[in-house]
Amino acid sequence: MATPIQNIPKLHLLCMESKFITAFKNAIQTHWPAYQPDKPSEFPSIEIHNSRLAAVPASTKFDLVVSPANSYGRLDGAFDDAISVAFCTPHHHYDTLTHAVQDVLYEKYRGFLPPGTCELVHFPEELVGQNPWGCKWVAICPTMRTPENVVWDREVVYQCVWSLLCAIEGWNRRTGADNDATGRIENILITPMATGCGAVSPDRWAAQMVLAMKHFVDALEKPERWSRLGWGEIYDDTYDVEKTWKQTQS
Repeated sequence: MATPIQNIPKLHLLCMESKFITAFKNAIQTHWPAYQPDKPSEFPSIEIHNSRLAAVPASTKFDLVVSPANSYGRLDGAFDDAISVAFCTPHHHYDTLTHAVQDVLYEKYRGFLPPGTCELVHFPEELVGQNPWGCKWVAICPTMRTPENVVWDREVVYQCVWSLLCAIEGWNRRTGADNDATGRIENILITPMATGCGAVSPDRWAAQMVLAMKHFVDALEKPERWSRLGWGEIYDDTYDVEKTWKQTQS
């Protein structure tokens, strides 16, 4: 039976440090108390992994990995470096995925993807089937133009998560319309965005990620509201996110 959230994938949340797990669980309780993990038809499925990418077991399958990239698609720093190492080396050049991403970014955006947006990039054929997790997509979600502290960009995590969900839900919806179940993105791997050199606190990251998911699910469930938003409703949702601006301490 079709449900409003049927095109939202399962999220595998990869947290190398326990402070991010704590922050995320607290954010669920604070910002989405109605969330029930045992009701996958009503709420997105989320599985937390306290691990680094290379240590994720082969039994954990995901179709797509999220890159909290820079705007130029270079996958060569922090988690992006881990992506290039895991999916390109040792059998292919380290920059294989970077160059595939940059080709797409140039074709669609002339090489620059603004922070807060998202672009889905399929792996080049030589990389498909070469990793133990079955991953064949990367979502480019720039949290910054170039590596820098982005605490000043007060809603960049919310914007990135919203854009990511839009991109994947839209892809799955169109794929479903074409009756191509094999092309769907069912599972994704995502990390605490902008918390490395971006210096966004665990609490702000977690709150904005949870709010983006909550609002996105609400948009799917209430098209009559979200397709005709009035200023009162707009400011209610805006205020929810504004409250996260001050969450600068762990």
